[in-house]
Amino acid sequence: MTLCERPAGTTVAAGLLMVTLTMAAAAGGAVAAESAVDVAAELPRLDPLDAAAARQSLRLASGFRVELAAGEDLLASPVAIAWDEDGRLFVAEMRGYSEHRDERLGRIRLLTDADDDGVYDRAEVFAADLAWPTALCCFDGGLFVGDAPDIVYLKDADGDGSAEVRRTVFTGFGTGNVQGLLNSFTFAADNRIHGSASSTGGKVRRPDSQVAVDLSRRDFSFDPRTLDLRAETGGAQHGLSFDDAGGKYVCHNSDQAIRCMIEDRLLSRNRFFPPPDAKASIAADGPQGEVFRRSPVEPWRVLRTRMRVAGLARGPIEHGGKATGYFTSATGITVVGGDAFGPELSGMLVIGDVGSNLVHRKRLVADGCGVRAERIDAGSELVAATDNWFRPVQFANGPDGGLWIIDMQREVIEHPDALPPEIKKHIDLDSGRDRGRLWRLVPEEFRRRPTPRLSRATTPELVCLLGHANVWHRETAQRLLFERRDPATMPLLARLAVDGAAGPRARRQALWLLDGLGGLEARHVLAALDDEDTRVRIAAVRLSERVVGADDAGQRVADRLVEMATSEPEASVRIELALAAGWLPGEHRLRVADAVLRRDAADRWCRAAAFTSLEGIAGELLVSWLAEPALVTRPGAVDVLTSLAAQVARRGDAGELDAAVAAATRSVAEAAESDAGWAAATAVLVGLKGSGESTGMRVDALLDTAERRRDLERLVQWNRQRALDERTPASPRLAAIRGLSIAPLDQVADAYGALLTASQPEAVVRAAVTTLDELRDPGVASVLITAWGGLTTDGRTQAAASLARDPQRVGCLLDAVAAGKVPEADLPRTLVDHLRGFPMESVRTRAREVFGEQPAVLRSALPEAYRPSLAGGDAASGGRLFARHCAGCHRVQGVGREIGPNLVAMQARGAEAILLGVLDPNREVQPQYVAHTAVTGDGRVVTGLVVAESEASVTIRSADGSEQTIARDDLEELSNTRKSLMPEGFERELDVRAMGDLLAWLMAAR
Repeated sequence: MTLCERPAGTTVAAGLLMVTLTMAAAAGGAVAAESAVDVAAELPRLDPLDAAAARQSLRLASGFRVELAAGEDLLASPVAIAWDEDGRLFVAEMRGYSEHRDERLGRIRLLTDADDDGVYDRAEVFAADLAWPTALCCFDGGLFVGDAPDIVYLKDADGDGSAEVRRTVFTGFGTGNVQGLLNSFTFAADNRIHGSASSTGGKVRRPDSQVAVDLSRRDFSFDPRTLDLRAETGGAQHGLSFDDAGGKYVCHNSDQAIRCMIEDRLLSRNRFFPPPDAKASIAADGPQGEVFRRSPVEPWRVLRTRMRVAGLARGPIEHGGKATGYFTSATGITVVGGDAFGPELSGMLVIGDVGSNLVHRKRLVADGCGVRAERIDAGSELVAATDNWFRPVQFANGPDGGLWIIDMQREVIEHPDALPPEIKKHIDLDSGRDRGRLWRLVPEEFRRRPTPRLSRATTPELVCLLGHANVWHRETAQRLLFERRDPATMPLLARLAVDGAAGPRARRQALWLLDGLGGLEARHVLAALDDEDTRVRIAAVRLSERVVGADDAGQRVADRLVEMATSEPEASVRIELALAAGWLPGEHRLRVADAVLRRDAADRWCRAAAFTSLEGIAGELLVSWLAEPALVTRPGAVDVLTSLAAQVARRGDAGELDAAVAAATRSVAEAAESDAGWAAATAVLVGLKGSGESTGMRVDALLDTAERRRDLERLVQWNRQRALDERTPASPRLAAIRGLSIAPLDQVADAYGALLTASQPEAVVRAAVTTLDELRDPGVASVLITAWGGLTTDGRTQAAASLARDPQRVGCLLDAVAAGKVPEADLPRTLVDHLRGFPMESVRTRAREVFGEQPAVLRSALPEAYRPSLAGGDAASGGRLFARHCAGCHRVQGVGREIGPNLVAMQARGAEAILLGVLDPNREVQPQYVAHTAVTGDGRVVTGLVVAESEASVTIRSADGSEQTIARDDLEELSNTRKSLMPEGFERELDVRAMGDLLAWLMAAR
């Protein structure tokens, strides 16, 4: 009898016992047998193409062509390039990729195009003896090179083409992941060199200092003259670029387009506002966006898939060995700034996918104060190769106006740890080490201009180039002027900054360069604040930090910023005004933040920007808003009031707290027939009381007068009525549910009970659980457990997560399970695993008493045991199983939450990949899905994915979908579990037939 034919009710856990024992006994023999087979016959080599054939293999969007600028006769394993001012090209050769770091095979080549025909014809070794060089930037006749763990500065002092000068300027970058090293040096408009610290980050310092900058989940920049280093918002993987307005873009594996919204240095300036993640995923098609690969599947992938299915190799299974259909290795994100292009490419984003051998492009569209990135090519790509050796790892805007594609040319580009030994010994990870190409993508009608020789340019000539249509000319001219520091530059820049005929790019570059050279004055900024171009106004607002308050002109700048806050038409400028408020004096700071919040309360980024500027004055702004009850009717205003109140509470100033409570209760008294005052007062008291037990007690004390108690009772009653009335519109009703938290729990426990039922909308139940979760009352556990039987599966998941976060409530939950009041089957497997590993020993011990120890199962045997489920099943039944078992962390066809990977995107990998992910989730965990556990100062325990980290806070997304931003000051401990958030043990929930149903539904879902 097969597993599929077992008697009804027999679980796989029981039926699997014989299979597990058999395979365990034979495991060594099975692996040995596989190893003994000469699989080399199944791994034919993929021969490289010569340059002519390789060019023919590139499928291009209409209107483009590619040209070969340099090939393997001149370079090998290129990963980064940089031109000096005369068009000489430096190339970083990462020949030690992927396992030869210690051999120091890396080097920098210097390429020269002697006849200036666009094809390089000579190469010299500028520097050798490097480990993994990954980033380059020219400066002051030399070159900064990223070579983890170091950044070194190289210079040819005697003109022989080889660097005699070599000094380490920074050290401490991570080296733990060859595919996650520092990269993408860019000399930006602010006269600093910016770079990506990638996924390895590091604690980075100058060699002569012990003071390190922590770059965990952040990027960096440094002044190339003074070498001061600072953290920057970022922390993606490979790629970094800026647009004409100074917007920064990064990418990470499947998340192909990310915009950095707020500078890291500004996030932590308000100690009383824990900031959110400052990065926005902007791809309109979402992370794991679809791609259209043209290259064939590599044979080693096919074999690896078979071995993984058989349980002989670890890792995710790819359908037929074909990991394709969506972004898996986004790299080199670049804003196209070449003047060779018109609207078909200029200003767009290009991103490579090295695993799929293609180059993708996206159009940027304004979206609030940010942008949205939309796919251009329907059903195709900008460049897609039929050649597996095409590896577009990085891009550059060239002196010729074209887009340069850095093609590393490798037969295999895969992390070595992801290859089974049985395969790895038969393939050559070094194949292609001696190859590499630089392609130039241009329009079909492109006519190349001579390479400029800017080292010979005069200061006036360089100043004129600041307005050049080609980004390389602008950036190189700015760098040279910054290096030369010619006193004659200042008056030229001063005139250019206000010259309307010069063009907005020139005016913007002139402003930043004046700042870098120490010549920026308030009058320059004041004129630019009235510029007709958005990009110039953004630069002027950012640079106002340097001049406000310095003199009468600086005072006029501050006054003008106040005026702009009420009149500026562009949201992209208003967010900059909100940030600028933080460096304005006194009343100006309050007025600018107030004006932006009044206009943009519904925009989460404008709100966050304004809140970073409000340290010490949130209470003043709160009281002024409460004086205008009509403000609360605007979208987002309740969020503004609640956050302002929370900042007041965190600051803990007694006078400020009293003023806030007085204003809130006055709103109740003056509300009359309007709901606005009631809603405003509710938002404020929710913020005040929800910011810690001690603050809540102080607020209760402030409310403890006869008049205020009476007002509070009226307010509680108003919220109760709106919360329980199903005719109340959704948004006010959810706000009213949260408003119940202002009352003692025993006064509103019955209201929570009425809301915690399956008959209520999911959003209502979630709001009730979330509100209870934020309370410190020990009676919360009783309310949730009493309501348990009437909750839906989703409601029970939320309730369980709330109970498990609090060390007092978790004991009540375990007692309820032991007493049969809460069935163990109702608890998500994620939560059970969490309780078995709870930070407090007493809870761990009790959890293991209640649930027992985790059963030992040979995970490698499970895929073979479940193989019959791949034959298909009942998709309708599978949809119901998904809703019950998977929707807590995955969203498909509008059902569930987006916490774990996109399962529909995994269709391209096939049912095998999904099956293995369910049965053995810890086999190979992507870093972004590793669970962390945070313990706060008041003992709360939050487990989930770290989705953001800054100097001021950490944001964790739990398995129930909730996100909590925890201030560093409140964080006692943050530990890496080194496990997937996806729990083991689903074989006890789904037998083979049920798994077949689930897979059938997932493979058919859209």
